[in-house]
Amino acid sequence: MTRQVVITRPRDDAAGLAAELTARGYETLVEPMLDIVPLPAAIPDLSHYRALAFTSANGVRVFADRSADRSLPAYAVGMRTADSLRRAGFTDVRGAPGDAEALADFIGETLDRGPLLHVCAKEVARDLDALLPPAIVVDSLALYEAVSAETFSQPLVDALYACTIDSVLFFSVRTAATFGTLATKLGLAEMTTTISALCLSKQVAAEAARLPWRTVMAAPEPTTQSLVALLPRAGHGR
Repeated sequence: MTRQVVITRPRDDAAGLAAELTARGYETLVEPMLDIVPLPAAIPDLSHYRALAFTSANGVRVFADRSADRSLPAYAVGMRTADSLRRAGFTDVRGAPGDAEALADFIGETLDRGPLLHVCAKEVARDLDALLPPAIVVDSLALYEAVSAETFSQPLVDALYACTIDSVLFFSVRTAATFGTLATKLGLAEMTTTISALCLSKQVAAEAARLPWRTVMAAPEPTTQSLVALLPRAGHGR
């Protein structure tokens, strides 16, 4: 029997990964734990800045919808965000693998001074300004809000009761926390004992471990490819 992989990313972010996993023979269920809601913030005069920084593809999408300016170098966390920038028309894309700390290291090595405009969510996991040297002043521009899901979809509830889920993919501490809160509220926490929680980092795994999963695994590198590589190791049924 084919067993499912649950993807907890926001729907736009999950679509490409779902297609990739389907092509590789996995059955997927997209169950966003966060909904991306644009905020009515205006784009400032970009001539004041030496570069832009994006820590998610969501920020790229909202920025690209509101500004046609592609003149500045654009720093990005991870391949997905960098690819989103290129698709949006940016030509000077400077991608750094890993997380916000890795991006800050890369910016510090390649940009001698600011100011830098960080396009981000209303709430951020890491403060980019605090990670950079004092010469690189950072202005934050919150263009979207990530709103937590309020319940599980009926397809997910049905799959939990039918025991057809093998793995759940978690990409952030907040998505793991939201899943745990909802599972507990709905009385479904014990349904996770036959499921593997596959997590982007040790921090995400620590949050996910609040539920009684069959196993909790953290990707060795904070990348989608590294996370997906855990599926065979988790004993995913194909």
